[in-house]
Parts: sequence; C-alpha cells; structure tokens
Amino acid sequence: MHVTLIRPPSYSVGLMGAQRVPYLGIAYIAATAREAGHAVDIIDMCGEDIDSTDVIHGRYVSYGMPNSLLQQRMKPSSVIWITCMFSQDWVFHHELIQYIRKLSPDSIIVAGGEHISAVADYCLKDCPELDVCVIGEGEHIFIHLLSVIEKGGSWADVLGLVYRDKKSKEICHTTRTNRIDDIDSIPLPAWDFIPMENYLSRGLNYHIQRGRTIPMLASRGCPYKCTFCSNTNMLGNLWRARNPKLVVDEMECYIKKYSANNFVFSDLTAVIRKDKIIGLCNEILNRNLNITWQLPTLLTEVLYYDVLKLMYQAGCRELDFAIESGSKSVLASVNKKNNPEKVFSLIKDALSVGFNLSTNIILGLPKEGIRDFIKTYLLVMKLAITGLQEINAFPFIPYPGSKLFREFVDSGKLQINDKYFLDLFGYADLGKAVSWSEKFSPRTLSLMRLFLMSSFYSFMFISHPRRIIQMV
Repeated sequence: MHVTLIRPPSYSVGLMGAQRVPYLGIAYIAATAREAGHAVDIIDMCGEDIDSTDVIHGRYVSYGMPNSLLQQRMKPSSVIWITCMFSQDWVFHHELIQYIRKLSPDSIIVAGGEHISAVADYCLKDCPELDVCVIGEGEHIFIHLLSVIEKGGSWADVLGLVYRDKKSKEICHTTRTNRIDDIDSIPLPAWDFIPMENYLSRGLNYHIQRGRTIPMLASRGCPYKCTFCSNTNMLGNLWRARNPKLVVDEMECYIKKYSANNFVFSDLTAVIRKDKIIGLCNEILNRNLNITWQLPTLLTEVLYYDVLKLMYQAGCRELDFAIESGSKSVLASVNKKNNPEKVFSLIKDALSVGFNLSTNIILGLPKEGIRDFIKTYLLVMKLAITGLQEINAFPFIPYPGSKLFREFVDSGKLQINDKYFLDLFGYADLGKAVSWSEKFSPRTLSLMRLFLMSSFYSFMFISHPRRIIQMV
C-alpha cells in the first residue's frame, strides 16, 4: 500500500521562533511503515522549501512549502498521514487537511501527534475532511490500521483510534493500547525520506547553534504527573529507556551518514535513572566520539556533581531545567516534584563544570499570588548573579491534554475554538499575554514577565559583563 506522510510547515508570531527542525515522530512512523512493507513517501513541507515564508491570517508567519504546491508534490496514496504536534497550529492544520481532501478525495486521511491525542473528538467534529485519529504512541497503531485497511477490515478492531464511522458518521472510540514496552525494537527514524541537508547545512537546532545537528530519543515517557503537562494523556506515566549502546550506535550512524557532530535529545524527562545516563556517557567516551549533545527538561533526583562532570566530559554542553516556580506551595499545587533549593545547588554545580544552562519559569499558575511571584523573582535573581545564562518565562496556558485543561473545560472557563488555539501562541509572544489566573490580569501578567526577564538579564550582564560578548 502507498502511504504519504505529511509534516506541515512551521508557524510563528511576534518574537517567537519557528520550530524549523526535523520531526522525530513522523520519521519513526515512516520507518515502521516501511519495515511493514508499505511504500512510503514523506512530504516535509517545512524542510523541502525551508527558506520560504508567507504571512497568513494577517500576522502569523508560515515557514515552508505553501499549500498550493502540494498538488505537484503529492503522489497517489491510499492513506495520508498528517502530523499535528502543537495545538496552536491546529487552525492552519485544519485548512491544510481541507486542501488535501480536495486534492485526494478518495484517500483515507489519518492524523496523529500530541494535539490529536489531546482533543481527537474535537478535531473530527471541527474538520469533517479528517477520517481517523491515532491516539498516543503511533507506530504499532498505524501499522495495524494499515493492515486492516489493506484487508478491508473494520477499524473497530484497531486499538488506539478515534474515527468517524463511514455510514452513520458518528464518532467512535476503540480501547487505548498499551505503551510499546521494548522501544529498542522500533526501527531508527527514516531520515532518508527527509531533506536533512537543508536542516544540517543551516545548523538548525532547538538550542545554541553547534553545527550539524540531529534530534534523537534516549527514552520515552515521563513518570511524573504535573497537572499543566499533556504527557499523561499522550504517553501515560510509563518511562522507558533505550539501551545506551544502541543510542550511541545511532549517533555513530549519523556521524558517518550525515557528518553530524551535535545531537539534541528530545526526551520528555531525560534523566530518571543514574545508571542509564552514566552508561550513555561511558559509551561515548569509550568510542572517542568528538561530538556535543544537549538534554531537555531535567529533574534533580539522580544528578550530582560527579554525574554532571562525566556528562560534560562526554560532550554534553547544554541543559534545560524546568524550575517553573520559586514557590513550594505553587509547585505542590500543580504536583510538580521539584525543590527550588536543590535545583539552585545543582545549577551552581553545573555552572562550575562549564555547562550552558537555561531554565523555564511559568507565570500565572492557578494558585500563584504576588508573594509566590516574589519568591520566584528572588530565586531568578540569585540564579542571574550565580551565572545562569538563559531564562525563559512563559505565561501559564491550560494546554490540551493536561489535567488543568480538562478542569478548565469542565468548569466552562475554557471554550475550545480557533481563538483559544491561536491564543496559545502567546506563550512565546512578549507583546501579548492571555491570563487564566484569577489574581493577575493579562496586562499584569505581561508586565510581570517583562520585569522578570529584563531584571534577570540586567543582573546577569552586570555581574558577568563578558557574557555580552559571548551572547553576540
């Protein structure tokens, strides 16, 4: 069966940067479909026309291939998969799906990704052109669906689907499937379907530009249950780690094939078990790989000075800490298992080793008051003087799939519509804030954000003047 997988363009607004990076999810889906014997094609609308930009809906910037060029790019396909990762993009994805239906009226259109898993019913109701949604980890579900389609069977036999019945047009659900237990059995991402050189030659990356960068996964899932996070809905709370040897084997493959020299791990929670991160570092050191790599959101349970030092020796250069708040009561209110004092101590250790660090702060969480903000402000100023290089301050938004999102919807405080999705862009737009707090207005929240960030960088540059040159 011929299958086309589509990665839509990347979108941004204001000062927000577009995610012009290769998507891991669609590359894993393609690899699994190919291994199952299907003819696969990926249309990477971002990567194939990577320097093209267009202003849409008056103020949003689309990076990549315009919809109008799809007609000459698409091949006849029985099934078309659309990756829908970020909820703020749904308005544009909806329009893309409508256009694809006009181009290919007889194809079965399938959507997957974190946004789809969070609000599948809404997506099917909002977009009649969409046939079926894959919920959660997609590889095995999609392959089973393709097999059923090929044999003319019933979609009701496939676990992990939300779909529109062909006759009654009613929305149907099948039982959610279990997580993939042996993630080492999943074939490596099919980067050969994607114009990787367009990304690699430009050094495009989630982090500091460090050369030819490829994203990777060393684990899947997160065992924690923060109420503002959508992970529990997408993947549950089962954390599975890959064999460190196989992770480094994959690195070596990309070094040889793509001359890669930098790797960004896109794990939800990268370090849960000490033995896994130590094993990864030792594998890299034992093979004398001259590379750099970065880790995303970190917790502090298994990280100590000796582990940090080993990570740096193995090439790790950037770490992101999800602090969220300096108030213990606010952290407890969102079930965030974090200790501000321990994080501060760990950041000091990481800076002494030589890491470039960034932290994430969320302002306007439901239980946050002015005293809580002051605690966060004081912690951030301490970090600035200590030498932390970067801070990201975001206004709280009840994100689809999170527990808080469901609470806001159930209480009637949140209406799911195009305006809500477009307002999600406000998390990175310094000129705009949408407040979900009963204590802070949108204007107050925006001023808090600007005050926190301007204070941090002022203190940081005054106490570390050489940073101005380094940042340039």
